[in-house]
Amino acid sequence: MLLNRERATEILAHARLDALVLSDPLNVFYATSKLPVLDRMTSTHQSVAVIPADSRLPVLYCGPAFEYYYNVADSGVAAGVEVHLVTPAAADPLKTEGGALMRVLDKAPLEARELHRRAAMRRATFHASMEDGVTAILERLGVPHGAIGIDSLESQTWVAAATPAATIRVAADIVRHIRLIKTAPELELLGAAAEANSRALIAAVRGARAAGTLRALRERFLSEAALRGNTGIFMLIDGVMDETYDEPLVAGRAFLADGVSHRAFYQGDYARTVCIGEPTVELRRVTDALSLAWGEIRSRLRPGLRFSEIREIGIRTLKQAGYDYTVAFKPHTVGIAHEDQPRTDLDGGPLDLALAAGMVLSVDCPLLDVGVGGSAHLEDMMLITADGSRPLHTVDEPLILV
Repeated sequence: MLLNRERATEILAHARLDALVLSDPLNVFYATSKLPVLDRMTSTHQSVAVIPADSRLPVLYCGPAFEYYYNVADSGVAAGVEVHLVTPAAADPLKTEGGALMRVLDKAPLEARELHRRAAMRRATFHASMEDGVTAILERLGVPHGAIGIDSLESQTWVAAATPAATIRVAADIVRHIRLIKTAPELELLGAAAEANSRALIAAVRGARAAGTLRALRERFLSEAALRGNTGIFMLIDGVMDETYDEPLVAGRAFLADGVSHRAFYQGDYARTVCIGEPTVELRRVTDALSLAWGEIRSRLRPGLRFSEIREIGIRTLKQAGYDYTVAFKPHTVGIAHEDQPRTDLDGGPLDLALAAGMVLSVDCPLLDVGVGGSAHLEDMMLITADGSRPLHTVDEPLILV
């Protein structure tokens, strides 16, 4: 299970919520280990995951029987997740009434996959609608009149229809609080994603001369990420994120390369400064400054350090070394989102997040000045440990010459 169930129980108790009803696809994935594929075909959500505050109760999944048959049943949900399925009376090819599934013609033996699917379907509880399913689940958990957290319009609509007496609260930020501390399966995915992402970016920029343009370099990165088992999300090159814009990569001008890709929706984030040929003297000085500041920040990363203190360390290090550059030094956590940290504290107030063991952190260190012969950036993904931190990927030199 990807879900940090122990932390979920603690956070829900603090927030005074009896359960979370989540329909955002990534939240459903986080809670059940299965992504709703049908959500890619529409702007509305199709499935829910329900996380009760009481850890003695199971996490529950409810979604279309059609999708469960074709998408979820083969590899299944996480161990211990209780499955509820929706089969409307009409417009559903799965005929579940009376225990039957898809009609068997008896023209050939059923293969192992089909037998597995049919067994998985028969272990589920069926409902005529999502409202019926959510109603049954909340009654099963004993919270039809409780405080329910939701993360989207769909989950709000289903809960309101299922339990009009319940107190409904927007809880998208509560989920981000839960996701802050990563479980072992999450760290395994993040480590693989981070290493593949960094190797993909390095391979791509090593071919910058042959690529020749912004768009061609971005396409090269996306291809390199795919070859390593990741799916590309975006690449920022020389301050350009617009994927419709293109221009040549000019020899002697340094450019930042910041690539993000994911593996099973867990993201890698990595940035370096690249130059085709020799950069300007000033640009070399910039990369030295970034390296110095990021090195000092890295040496100080440990539980208890706050986001504001990270920025202060970077700014102070540059100033004390005599560098007059503007650098963001923007920390953010990384998980199934590029910026995965909560926006407010658990009571809805301002948040200056403190690091804790099990967080995965990235600190964006882009130069925010122009007129130095190009652009520059430096970024690594770090796992916060009990007494410090360590990188999740191979760390390359801050300036790459090709």
